[in-house]
Formats: sequence, C-alpha cells, structure tokens
Amino acid sequence: MADQQIFRGTAASSGIAQGLAYVLTFADRAAAVPYRSLEPGEVDGEIARLETAVAKAEHDLLALSKDVAARVGTDEAEVFAAQALVARDHVFLGQVISMVRDRRLNVEAALTEVVEKFTRTFDQIPDPYLRERAADVRDVGRRVLGALTTRDAFDPTEIPDGSILVVDELLPSTTALLDIGRVRAFVSDRGGKFSHTSILARSMRMPAVTSLPDVTLGIKTGDPVIVDGISGVVFLNPDETTRREFNRLEAELRGYRADLQKIVDLPAVTRDGTVVALLANASKLSDTEAACLYNAEGIGLYRTEFGFSVRKAFPTEEEQFEILERAAARIHPRKIVLRLLDIGGDKELSYMPLPASRNPSLGQRGVRLLLRHPDILMSQLRAFLRVSANHPVSILLPVVGGLDEVRAVRAAMARAMEELTSEGKSFNPAVAVGAMIEVPSAAVLARALTREVDFLSLGTNDLVQYVLAADRENETVADQYRPHHPAVLHLIHSVAAAALQANCPLTICGEMAGATEYTELLVGLGLRAFSVAPGEMLEVKSEIRKVTLAEATGLADEVLGLGSLAEVEAALERRRAVRRVR
Repeated sequence: MADQQIFRGTAASSGIAQGLAYVLTFADRAAAVPYRSLEPGEVDGEIARLETAVAKAEHDLLALSKDVAARVGTDEAEVFAAQALVARDHVFLGQVISMVRDRRLNVEAALTEVVEKFTRTFDQIPDPYLRERAADVRDVGRRVLGALTTRDAFDPTEIPDGSILVVDELLPSTTALLDIGRVRAFVSDRGGKFSHTSILARSMRMPAVTSLPDVTLGIKTGDPVIVDGISGVVFLNPDETTRREFNRLEAELRGYRADLQKIVDLPAVTRDGTVVALLANASKLSDTEAACLYNAEGIGLYRTEFGFSVRKAFPTEEEQFEILERAAARIHPRKIVLRLLDIGGDKELSYMPLPASRNPSLGQRGVRLLLRHPDILMSQLRAFLRVSANHPVSILLPVVGGLDEVRAVRAAMARAMEELTSEGKSFNPAVAVGAMIEVPSAAVLARALTREVDFLSLGTNDLVQYVLAADRENETVADQYRPHHPAVLHLIHSVAAAALQANCPLTICGEMAGATEYTELLVGLGLRAFSVAPGEMLEVKSEIRKVTLAEATGLADEVLGLGSLAEVEAALERRRAVRRVR
C-alpha cells in the first residue's frame, strides 16, 4: 500500500468523511478550446451561435435555480438566477462580440479570453467573499462553452456511491447537482469559505476542504481518502492508525451530536439558574429555517449583504421587503434584528465602485458610507419599517463610531416614517434601534450610546482587529489577532457594565460568541445574550448549561487582573484542565 500523504487546506464545510476518491477536472476541458481566425462572412454566424448558446445556458440556469429552490432553499437558488443575469450581461456579451467582430476570433476562443479577463479582475478584489465571485463567471463561461461545443453537461450519476469528489474547482452548478447520498465530501484545488460552493456544501451538510493547490494531481480516482472538514486536512492512503483514529472520531461525533439533540428544547441556563438568551445569526432564509430547527429565541443578527452580493444591481425596496418579510415570517413570533447594509472598506459590491484606499478597513464603511448615499439608506429603512408592521423587528446600525451617526440615521428614519405614513403603508412607529459596538470609539462611548439607542450588539470580529491593529484577513499578522487579548477583554467588560447600568439589552454576535472555549469567560464578563451561527447553537447551549455564574465570574475576575496574553492563555488552560477532571 502507498504511503500516507497529508494535504492541508481550508475547512470550508464541517464534518468528517471517508471513501474512495473520484477525480473530476474541468481545466482540461477549458484547455481544449479551439482557436481559429474567421473569414469575414463567418462573423455573423459566430455571433448567432453565441446567442443560441447563451439562450440555452440561461434556460438551464433558471431551471437549476428552480430545482435548488425546491431541494435546498430559495436563497441558495438565487445564486443561479444571478448567474443567468451574468450570461445576459451586456458588458460581458459585448466584449465577446467585439472580439469576434474586431479580431475575427472564433466565439469559443473569444468567450474563453473574456471569462479569463473578468475572473482576473475579481481575483484582485481584497474582499474574500466578492473575490470568490470569479467562480460564478467561470461557471457561466463553461456552461455557455458547453452549449457551443455540444459538450455533455456534468452527469452526477457517473460518480460511484460513497465517493469523495476531488476537483480542480467545484463550481456552484456542479455542487447543486450532487446527491448527498452519493457523494460523501468534496475536496478542491481552488475555492474558499466564502464561495457559493462552500455555502451550498454547508447547506447540504457535506464536509468540504478547499484551497489545496494541485490536489487533483496528487490524488487519483479510486485512492482511499479521509476528509477532515473540521481542521481542513485531507489524508491520502491513510494508514491503519489514522483510520482507527478517524473511525473513533466519527463515532464520537455521532454520539456527541445525538447528545446535543437532546437539549434542543431545554433552556440556555447555567447550573445555578442564570438565564442566557441564545439567538441565531442569519444571512438568508435557509438560516432562519436552521434557527427554528435548533429552537433559537430569535434572530440576533440578520446580515443583509448576501441579498445585495448575489445581484448585478441594487435590489429595489420591494425586493428587499419581500426577502426580509419571508425571513421575519419564518421566525415569527420571535424577534429578528435586521442590520443595515455593511459594505465599504474591503467589502465591496461590483456595481458600487468605491474610491481606492491605502487602508480599506479604515475607509468608508457601514453607517458612515450609507449616510453618504441617502437613497440606499432610505430604501433599506423603508423596507425594514414595512416588515415591522407585522413582525417584531429591530434595526441595527453597523460600524457606529459615535452619537452623531446614530442621530443622523434616526433623522433619516423619521423621514422614512413620514413618507410611509403619507403613502398609507403600515409600520411599527416604536421599532427598536440598536448600535453595533465594533469600533473602539463606540466601545469607549457605550454608556453615552445607551441613551441614544434601545439596544447594543457587540461585534467582536471587527472590534478585535481594530483594538489590536491586526487585520483578520492578513495572514502575516494572524498570530496577533487574539480575541482573548487583555485589551479586548477589558473593553468587552466595560461595554457589558455600561449596558447593565443603563438597563440596555446587549447581545454578543461575533465569532467569539460561537467559540465554546470563550463561553464561560463571556458569561463571567457580563454577557447574557449570545447570537451565533445556527450550527453552533447547541454546542454553546451545552457549554452554558455546564457552568455556574459564580465560577464564570471568578474566571473573569482572575483574567481581568492579568496584563499579558500569555497569562490569560495560561489561566484559561488551567480552567479547562479543572473542568476536564470533573
């Protein structure tokens, strides 16, 4: 038997799977595109071929969108509706047609060059979510190219049952066709956590590891493989020791998940009776479905960026209303906190170019950007308010720096209410307004903010990077990005104290909230409401139910008396050791 090899990549979708590899590469198909010069009389015929191929691609994408909506969810289906728009995009098609006319290049070659140009542009975008939209362009290009060359579409029935699918890049349309009963996991050369493919994999609960350069060259069809979608590791030809370890781990995971299911209907309460509200973070309708599945007390953070990112232009007020109305209705009568659009800095929309900045994270973002674009702000506020007519809605302001921004948004909201009243449209005039605490200035001014807003939401992802001057997307300073740094913990404690004194509800909604190694500490620091990804809810609830408030407060008091990161880490490890021997 061949020696064991280990590939390390990005954990794109959690879980563990074992099986035989099935290698599928699309790169070879793209390389086979013919290049030839056209005679003048052939140009119109080539353009007609393009139109026919685009029409077929558009038809197939819309059919796929309908199928995914039925099998997975309406938000996931929007990916393919958006791809249909890309296929018909006048800039995209115009460049292909120009190459055919001006360079007299055959349409397959012209299409390939334009797709490469567009994807190179996407690859240079700093924001990882938007950068991975290049996969959508490649997906559309390959689909149109397949129609031009009468190439057979990908047939998922070719894949043997129980396979580990290994690909150069698993495109969204391919992922959507996979049968979870046939494919156990997938591994890819390209892709990342923010790709539509990874989103779909997580929706289908399929383990996935991506960003493994040339993995399709290292693994052959029929090779035994273990995929660890928790740590982002793939084992090729695993030895007997590795197999035994992962068999044990799989059994433990099954048992652990079965045990967790037993607490779905139990409250999130400490052993000594302190109640902690447990809510869910969401970005799309399927997340609200998952929140209901895990019995969330509501949606503590509904990020609206996804609905903008999958479109080629700003969604209208009516489109926003329809999407959010469905999400609010699904979670009703529980509350839903709708956050205003948080773009800017390194999170851009392709149809809203922003001025270049040497430091995007310190540029136009969140509320300060929306206030510069009142039409976008008013459209979203009106949609939010209309949803509040029938559901318990709260409105959350992202990247708040101070009181002036809160007051400016409240003034805009007052104007939106006046407009809706004059139009005879219903809304809740007492809708709650909250501020995200993710900028150090907002944390310092938390006490003053409690007099201007109805609730606070602690966004640790940005707060940590701003406090520690460590970009969370920059690998060179990854070791500096530590949520348990003393400076971060002191700020969290001060915000919690300010909220408690003002009787102002406070929720923590960043990644730190879903990391169970911090649960006890956060409770001790004064947090009484957590909003986490649906898939993290039961683990966090389990952790809450294991601790006492007295123990948590004691841990927090100890840690707040420490001055270095190493001392904090040692204290947390000592606490974990004590709990392990119980």
